[in-house]
Amino acid sequence: MFRAVPVIAAVMMSAGVAACGLPAATASPEREADARALMEDLIADRDDVLVGKMSMQVNPADVRAQLPFMKTLVPEGPLPAGTVAGWRANAGATGSTYEVAQTYQYPDRTLTVSTVFRKEGAVWKVLGFHITPTMMAEPPVQVVQPAPEAGMAKGAQ
Repeated sequence: MFRAVPVIAAVMMSAGVAACGLPAATASPEREADARALMEDLIADRDDVLVGKMSMQVNPADVRAQLPFMKTLVPEGPLPAGTVAGWRANAGATGSTYEVAQTYQYPDRTLTVSTVFRKEGAVWKVLGFHITPTMMAEPPVQVVQPAPEAGMAKGAQ
């Protein structure tokens, strides 16, 4: 009887962990694509589409109020190819979240964009969307001194 208890406990723990849905051990190409699409929506002024992707925990009016400022952080033109700087998945008693950080390189700045997703039912919704710009230092201005005139160089000898 006592030998059966550890086996039963191990089986129950395995079933319990499986039911929780552990976070993925690898990055999610789908969430990375969703995060990039959110940036493309921002650039293309698709505010309604962007707001529609937000979690039910996010106030749409707050998002709409922040979008004009967020747009000032992104330079004009197409979104450059981005790179994934990192990701984090979490599964807990309150649900599953996934955060991906992507960087986009522009001539005068690098944008680090952090997008936090929350699983609501079978759909991943955006819980947080943050843009952090890092401005590039302007190259120093080089002052070119005029070459000495030929006559002045001879007179100095």
